[in-house]
Amino acid sequence: MWWIVVLLYVAFDLNYFIRTLCTIGSIALSRRNLKLTETITTYGICTTQDIDIFLNHMNNVRFLRELDFARYQWYGRCRFWTNFNAAGGSVMQGATMIRYRKMISLLQPFRVETRLVWWDEKSLYFEHKFITLLDGFIRAIAFSKQVAAKVNLNDFMGRFEECLNKPPQPDEIRHWLAANEVSSLQIRKDR
Repeated sequence: MWWIVVLLYVAFDLNYFIRTLCTIGSIALSRRNLKLTETITTYGICTTQDIDIFLNHMNNVRFLRELDFARYQWYGRCRFWTNFNAAGGSVMQGATMIRYRKMISLLQPFRVETRLVWWDEKSLYFEHKFITLLDGFIRAIAFSKQVAAKVNLNDFMGRFEECLNKPPQPDEIRHWLAANEVSSLQIRKDR
């Protein structure tokens, strides 16, 4: 029987699936529904499975994986996913921009603060801050774009009282979208 567990670890990233189940469980057990405009905090620690080839700090891809769990928490704790699914919508990761400021060392605990900063008719835009617990330093900041299908987000967001007044588009998002458009035009031109 032990060989089945070993085979699962070899064939799949089993820790990812276990953590996903734990995240879903923690959402189900949460007692308070949060507003879409509230900051949601998730916690982590840099383990030996997260470190880079130098064996001393979290590798770049693990930062991006943490964003998955942060968004899962946001979707679940705000009850956004349930409402969006009922409206026939679905979302998927469209783009990510991240700036690394300082490494997260092995065994260093951190939190990821996630908040919705803007939306348009097609996408949700999140800001994620990686902050180490012992010193409160922002180690990285990321923005992620979640692309919606089958539902106009401007209309859908109007169902939530806290979203009736849409925030202004942050400068970072405006510049990022412009850079993405330049990149898309260049790719089309190079075909």
